[in-house]
Amino acid sequence: MLNEFDFGVLQNLINDNQITDINYNGKQVWVDHLTKGRYPIEPFIAHEAIQALVFKIANFVNCPFNTTSPVLEAETSELRISILHQSIARGGLSLSIRKTPSICRLHDELTGIKHYAPIWVIEFLQEAIQDRKNIMISGLPGSGKTEFVKYLMESIPAHQRVITIEDSLELRYGDIHPKKDHVMLKVQDHFSYEKAIKTSLRQRPDWICVSEIRGVEIIYLLQSISTGTSLISTVHAESAYSIPYRMMIMMPGTDLSNQSINSMIHDSLDIGVHLEISTNQKGVQRKIREVVYYDVGNMYEGVKQTIYHKNEKSKTIKYKQFMESYRSNKVY
Repeated sequence: MLNEFDFGVLQNLINDNQITDINYNGKQVWVDHLTKGRYPIEPFIAHEAIQALVFKIANFVNCPFNTTSPVLEAETSELRISILHQSIARGGLSLSIRKTPSICRLHDELTGIKHYAPIWVIEFLQEAIQDRKNIMISGLPGSGKTEFVKYLMESIPAHQRVITIEDSLELRYGDIHPKKDHVMLKVQDHFSYEKAIKTSLRQRPDWICVSEIRGVEIIYLLQSISTGTSLISTVHAESAYSIPYRMMIMMPGTDLSNQSINSMIHDSLDIGVHLEISTNQKGVQRKIREVVYYDVGNMYEGVKQTIYHKNEKSKTIKYKQFMESYRSNKVY
């Protein structure tokens, strides 16, 4: 509905394909740039224009925006918009625009996948997708988790049914791959993540791709894996090593020392990937920091094996050696 909307003072930022996020905090406009990082637009004095733009958006989507309805959410085919009224946002009106284009940015020569890790790491992950391994991606906000999931999903064969589950449509699997078998589910107030996951299991999925695991839905995801469905998802965790522990924390009432739960998670997952983002004189850099393989040991304890760590290249298992072991289902 907002696809032909004129964003006025922000339109040039909307049109810049290198800018991924635009945020206004009542005083400044900050942008996230793929190569330059995060910086303010200075000087910025068009505050009245932002106020007018917000109410123009509210009128356009026919939604109230005032002290009794202080949160406004809207979206276009390639934008996700969130606005907070000054009555609840101390310091003034808050506007956040996230770009969600129907492309995979990791094919970009300057910022793309070839800068993330050695080619054998990428090839290993692509082969893991073809082998229908369950993969979890961790990293801080802005580290590129969604784009990395988009990239990995390109390796899923067209005949395998993919169901994506998101609260805002960012993976765009069906838009990017219209000829592949897919269903895109959007979580809403009356359609939770838990309900979406349970519903998707009746739709003959080969893959369930959840944009981000945040809570109790982890139980239903693990149940879906037990039925033979493969998984790609993201989670906030400090490292690939800590992903299973982070998932245990999300399970309500779980004793974190419970070895059987820990073992079940290690047995359900196959691979964890941690992404990191850094800014230096060269601009923004996104990297794969580590890739970890999960398994269960002889005593049914969770076992982790580092396949790759960018800071310990001398300790990284050689590609051919690991792939021979991987293909024969052996774990070092």
